[in-house]
Amino acid sequence: MQNWVKASRIFLAIMFIFSAVSKMLSLPFFDGLVAELILGPDYYNNPEPLLYTQMLTRFLIGAELILGVAILLEFQIKRLVIPGILAMLLIFTIHLFYVGFTSSKGFIEGNCGCFGDILPMNNLESIIKNVVAIIAGVFVWMKYNPSEQKAFPVWTTPLVLGLITFATLGATIKDYGTPIEMPTEPEFEEEISSDTNNSSGIDTIQNAISEEGKIDDKTEKSDPKYPDKTTETSTSTKTDNSTPVNKTIQMLNKIPALSDGSKLNASSGKVLVCMFSMTCSHCQEIYRDMCKTNGDAGWPKTVLINFGKDFEQKYFFTQAGGCEKPHYRTEDYVQFNKWLEGEGFPRILAIENGVIKKSWNLDSYTKEDFFNFYGIKEKKTEDGGIKLQKPNNDGDGLQGKNPWD
Repeated sequence: MQNWVKASRIFLAIMFIFSAVSKMLSLPFFDGLVAELILGPDYYNNPEPLLYTQMLTRFLIGAELILGVAILLEFQIKRLVIPGILAMLLIFTIHLFYVGFTSSKGFIEGNCGCFGDILPMNNLESIIKNVVAIIAGVFVWMKYNPSEQKAFPVWTTPLVLGLITFATLGATIKDYGTPIEMPTEPEFEEEISSDTNNSSGIDTIQNAISEEGKIDDKTEKSDPKYPDKTTETSTSTKTDNSTPVNKTIQMLNKIPALSDGSKLNASSGKVLVCMFSMTCSHCQEIYRDMCKTNGDAGWPKTVLINFGKDFEQKYFFTQAGGCEKPHYRTEDYVQFNKWLEGEGFPRILAIENGVIKKSWNLDSYTKEDFFNFYGIKEKKTEDGGIKLQKPNNDGDGLQGKNPWD
């Protein structure tokens, strides 16, 4: 029986120490998660409460580390250590149930933050993990007998602490292998020529639609039956649509100089603004797909706002075949969340002359919708690869460009 007690204690120690170390390695993420829970989605606009939130996160991490080590020692196991472990597990489990029932994502989406972003777990997975730990804790509390229990060897605590820390740190190691091969510019030469013609046709249609809208506006304004109603509707529409857009555009224009020395100007021309986390697999996949279209005339100027460390950003560009678009990098998670405006990452904005024409986030992004917005069509080749092509005027992809056709 006492061997099972020892096994349960080791399990609890591993879980609590791993939880503490993984949160330390994901501290900006964990700070933001707790701050959003306590202060709300716009927590980044409350600098003073954020100070106390950071103190709370560090207290929680310290408590987890202390309890994880203490359960391996023969000191006040039943009186202090196990009650402390059970209390922390119960509080977090109640919180997970509350979030699961009240959040739009429910129990099976998102990351609870229990192990930072080292080992993402949804609420349901974390609840199951906590229930198992509670059962182990109750078992130790009921069956632990200091007179019968032999103490762990003196090397057990430093060994467990060292191995878990090393394993957690190992999870952050990146693979800087050979970059993937990217399409060369000649592959897109014929497509670019067609893109120019298609773009002209699209622009003509858009101009015709704009002119048609202007004619309608003039007709309504000249109608004496509804002069006041038309004016009020037009004014209210402009106010509702322009206020959040202007705030976003102004915020983006204040971003410091980009990597190529230029400034992000979201008020004129077409620009694609992408907000990526360097360790986000979805962000990496989206950026890889974007880079495969290098040389395509359909893309506007692309600017990246990146969150992460410098070595993480180097890997981010490496995994995309060395493709490096103008970017601004920050390690300030709070500031990064200001730019995200509660959307989460990845966040992608298609901007034209200071107006956000289209936006995508993790929930709304699909590759097909994203490429189709810029008039680029996917075509699957027979060898299983994907070739991105501009649609022709009939809506079909270009044919005969693929040597396997």
